[in-house]
Amino acid sequence: MKTMKGLDFWTRSSVWWELIIPGYFFGKTFGTSDAKYRVLDTFMYPGAFIRLAGFFRDLPGKEYYYTGRFLGVISGAAVGVLYALFIGLLYKWVLHDWAYAKAARIGSLCFILIALLTGFMSDFFCENIGMELRIEQKAPDELVGKHLAQDYGGFEKGTEITEQNAYLLASYGTVRANNPDSARGWWIGSIVFMYTWFTLYFLCAARLFRRNGVPREKWFKLQMVNFAVLLIYLRMGFGMSAEEFHFILTRAPYILGGH
Repeated sequence: MKTMKGLDFWTRSSVWWELIIPGYFFGKTFGTSDAKYRVLDTFMYPGAFIRLAGFFRDLPGKEYYYTGRFLGVISGAAVGVLYALFIGLLYKWVLHDWAYAKAARIGSLCFILIALLTGFMSDFFCENIGMELRIEQKAPDELVGKHLAQDYGGFEKGTEITEQNAYLLASYGTVRANNPDSARGWWIGSIVFMYTWFTLYFLCAARLFRRNGVPREKWFKLQMVNFAVLLIYLRMGFGMSAEEFHFILTRAPYILGGH
């Protein structure tokens, strides 16, 4: 069905939610970045998005940690939803006889793969690169046995600090980029994974076109829209270039804390 006519309220609402939710998952990553690795995320993602979400996240101050985290997620999600709506405009331009919500829904459902990729790049590759370049010598005795006062990265409030996890939880001791080869392996892996995922994006888009009854003569134009969306995202700063990785590698002790 190309239009929204004849659909009841709940069906129309579900169409709009299918448009909005992928944008939310795409953008919330920019607001969930912990300050410890936010500098790495500025190299992995468009810096403007990270700085915008970081501004709102830091706005309430450290004493309102959860309020700041909420504002950061909401601001990042707003960016993601706007990007999804922009994709909808491009899809509507190609499918000019379709209702905007119906055309944009297909583009947004395709885009959910890029939303998943966006979150995965931070949670997996950025974190592993950061951990390889930020290795402390020894946990200070005064920290071991105590418990976290607030959430820190993937650790919950109240987590006990041990010799094994202390170097993940605090900035202390000697910080050196002493495992650059492993960090380089994670960076190369991120590039390979990212472009492999892009291929999956185009394949899944074609399947969605067939399932939703998109005329076959429109497929090529819609795939060009998908290509343009990815190109814009890449040009804005998605992905870590060789120059950016070299900068991180040589400046890791100063970027990630330490001397």
